[in-house]
Amino acid sequence: MSVLNRVLFNVLCKDLTDSADFYRELFDLDTIYESDWFVVLTPKGQPSVQIGLLDQMSQYTPRHAWGMHEGTYLTFEVTDVFAVLDKARALGADVVSEPTALDYGQTRALIRDLNGMVIDISTPTREAVLRGDVHEVPPDRGTAIDLPQPVDRPG
Repeated sequence: MSVLNRVLFNVLCKDLTDSADFYRELFDLDTIYESDWFVVLTPKGQPSVQIGLLDQMSQYTPRHAWGMHEGTYLTFEVTDVFAVLDKARALGADVVSEPTALDYGQTRALIRDLNGMVIDISTPTREAVLRGDVHEVPPDRGTAIDLPQPVDRPG
């Protein structure tokens, strides 16, 4: 029987150096491995939580994965979605949606990283309410899928 040892989400990068700098700065991540084609980042003190950044043109990048990040997005749960969104703006990220308290208990903002990958930045709404950042409002929609969705895709 096989045992799962590690889960690593890899992001294909147009510019590996710029992307690594972006993720390090935005989420205060440490580098645990770095080469000319691959960087692995982790939150401080959490070595089992990892994100891999790969040069999208590397000989080691699966050709079947080249292109847009279709049907995926990456979620980072943080203590303050508003502070991270401000930092993302300062780093030049494209803001897709402002923080919204969703009825499943998360206050979520969406950005695109330097590679066009959608990033969900979330904070548990109860934490944001306690700080006074958001006010709880009874949901007037059924689910998050009922929220307006972007129709334009970057070209």
